[in-house]
Amino acid sequence: MNLKITLDRVKCYATEDTSGSDEFYIAGAAVVGRKTQAILTTPMEIDDGQELAFPPDQRVVFNGPVADTDTLHLGLAAYDEDVTADWKKRGDAIRKITAAVGALPIPSGSLLVSTASTATDAILGRIDPNDELGRLTLDVPVRELKPGADKKWSCAKSGSLRTWRYEVYYTIEKA
Repeated sequence: MNLKITLDRVKCYATEDTSGSDEFYIAGAAVVGRKTQAILTTPMEIDDGQELAFPPDQRVVFNGPVADTDTLHLGLAAYDEDVTADWKKRGDAIRKITAAVGALPIPSGSLLVSTASTATDAILGRIDPNDELGRLTLDVPVRELKPGADKKWSCAKSGSLRTWRYEVYYTIEKA
């Protein structure tokens, strides 16, 4: 069977940045069997009340043949970019994420997030880490994945100093 996971859109209820819009992006990877796929979207300027679609060429989180007995290992993190990175090196960062994740002896969703973050920072040259808004980590047998659209990943924090709330919508297809 073929498994395809795509990012659809992000809705902002409240930005992390108190002085205006956030520069929202997602980094991470997916591993099923021997297939590894990295994801790194470019920052999207988004403000309270806005809903934006991910660019068509940056939506695919995973696409490939899988067995029902395989396990999906997925690790995604949403960020607000604080210090502008050299996004012309995005392709290099994706290759670095893929190589680093491919070298992991046993992938797990949370390990994929930290590996992707380290690889991205090494290529894009950040001096100050960006604000992590939330994580989606899955380690699930493929047979247990429920296909469908409008699956929701919530990224939120409520506090006295920092508050934000996002919902990321994605689709799982099994054919």
